[in-house]
Amino acid sequence: MARCPHVRPRRIGHRRHSISVRELACLLCGGYLLVSLVAPATAQVQSAAFASATPAPRAEPKPEVVDGVPLIPTTKTQRAECQSFADHLKRPVPCPGLLPDPIPVSTADAGGPCLHQVGAFSETSCGPAGIQLDGDLFELSQANFEVPPGYVGVTYQQYSGTIVPLTSISGGPLGHFVFMSGTDLPYVMTHKRGKGAVPVPSYCAPSNPASRIRVHGSVAELYQCADSRTSAFQIEIVTGHTLLVWNDAGVTCEVSFHGHSQVNVDLDVAVANATTLESPRKR
Repeated sequence: MARCPHVRPRRIGHRRHSISVRELACLLCGGYLLVSLVAPATAQVQSAAFASATPAPRAEPKPEVVDGVPLIPTTKTQRAECQSFADHLKRPVPCPGLLPDPIPVSTADAGGPCLHQVGAFSETSCGPAGIQLDGDLFELSQANFEVPPGYVGVTYQQYSGTIVPLTSISGGPLGHFVFMSGTDLPYVMTHKRGKGAVPVPSYCAPSNPASRIRVHGSVAELYQCADSRTSAFQIEIVTGHTLLVWNDAGVTCEVSFHGHSQVNVDLDVAVANATTLESPRKR
């Protein structure tokens, strides 16, 4: 084996120094562990950067009952819509993991109340949740889901001014649920942008829960929304709702149930905590 000449380690400064192939070979065989010292450190930095950019996986939500309201896992078809939204934004997005259990639709319902519903996003829609992707906005709406007697849900005002509850297709209280997420929700909700813009309409007022609400480590804000909007230009899908707002992986999220009650606050929190993160497909 050829002997290596004595090679002094070169001082690293601002000037570049060339090194011959023979000198490099001698550094490797002479105990200067150049590769073994530098490469692992670089790998650790790259690994740490990747870990910080990739959200930690979350456990798959299991069915649960919250204050008498059953919540069930989202379907494969519904999850595919979240996947499409992630593909569009090219980033991980929050996806509902649990949704209210829809009241079974009978033949009579399909030919009656369900037939005359005003779109999948109305407060009287039937069946599974309706989902719409509109640019940087993910929107899900569902009504006519299973609730216990006495549940505070959708109401309407009679000509006399009396507020009375609407009934579901099964004859009980009518529930309405909305989930929204996006990177520009303040503009969607208020048509305003800027530092002071909040992702809720002006007809929603902050509510002060007994204790601070956190969703996946982020502080969430609770609102009570009035029964009618204050401007014709405002979105009205959350009128009358108890609404929870939080940030997840850089995406603003909102979940709300129609009606003001502790049950609906508990449902907001349960659905929010059951959200998963859907990553875009690799191209």
